[in-house]
Amino acid sequence: MVQEEYVFDDHQHQPKKSSGIGKFIWNSENREFLGRDGASWGKITLFYTIFYTCLGSFFIGLLALFIRFMPVDRPTYIGVDSTMSVRGINPGLGFRPQIDVEDHLISINPTLAEDSKYGFLKYVRNLENFLNAKYGPVPDEFKGDVIQCNANSSYANEMNYGKACEFEPEKEFKNTPCTKENSYGYNTNQPCVLVKLNKVYTYVPDGYPYNGINVNCSGETSADRDNLKGVRYYSIDGQESTVHGLLDKKFFPYMGQKAYRAPFIWVKFDVPLNTLVNIECRADVKNIDTADRMNRRGQTKFSLYITNKSN
Repeated sequence: MVQEEYVFDDHQHQPKKSSGIGKFIWNSENREFLGRDGASWGKITLFYTIFYTCLGSFFIGLLALFIRFMPVDRPTYIGVDSTMSVRGINPGLGFRPQIDVEDHLISINPTLAEDSKYGFLKYVRNLENFLNAKYGPVPDEFKGDVIQCNANSSYANEMNYGKACEFEPEKEFKNTPCTKENSYGYNTNQPCVLVKLNKVYTYVPDGYPYNGINVNCSGETSADRDNLKGVRYYSIDGQESTVHGLLDKKFFPYMGQKAYRAPFIWVKFDVPLNTLVNIECRADVKNIDTADRMNRRGQTKFSLYITNKSN
């Protein structure tokens, strides 16, 4: 068989690449668009419409079942059934003020209110925003769930039925230096830091100390401890101590109560000027493990820097 060879002696007679692409997009001879005629496009459109309708319906159905059977007032798995129980149900500590969640530095010049770098008012406003958001007035429909509780007592039975012990920061700390009227100490060399325990459903402090959870703050290193001139703790009812703060056991357990207000303490620090001091605070009770310093279980850390410099 003789193979014929076509030779184009003129570029004008060579087929153009663009003509092939154009014919693929629309073939007028076979009336095809992108290689399919009208019937083929209709069939594939119908197939994918039915396919994605069924897929979407299946997803919505599963989501509806999930929402229908998932409890809205408590975690699905609690206690030993929770993944938290693998390493022990271990609440963590938190602190305020915290301008950014990734920033643990509190740096102020007590004589500068609005300085962009060292102004103390931004920390005062951060504390006020937190307190207003988390400790505002209890809604009227839940005021009946607030009960008066005695210190060092357990009210677990009442809390199982939606009750919560009263905790009003303005009343608890009105006789301390850590008040809004005193700018929480940020206009002095001795600022107050709010230290709180993160809420964990059903957690109850157990073992020593038997009246709740002690909170201890100190310098992170020996140098920090040397630079830290003094620490004072203010707990409920304005109780002042130089040894530790106390989160009273009457506030536990948290059972998702609408009227619940998590307790906290104020810690006032006395640090030297122009010296960075790293602080770590620990929750001290038998059933909170604070040995894991890498993950800060049962702990929180922040740094204080008080200066007479300006931006």
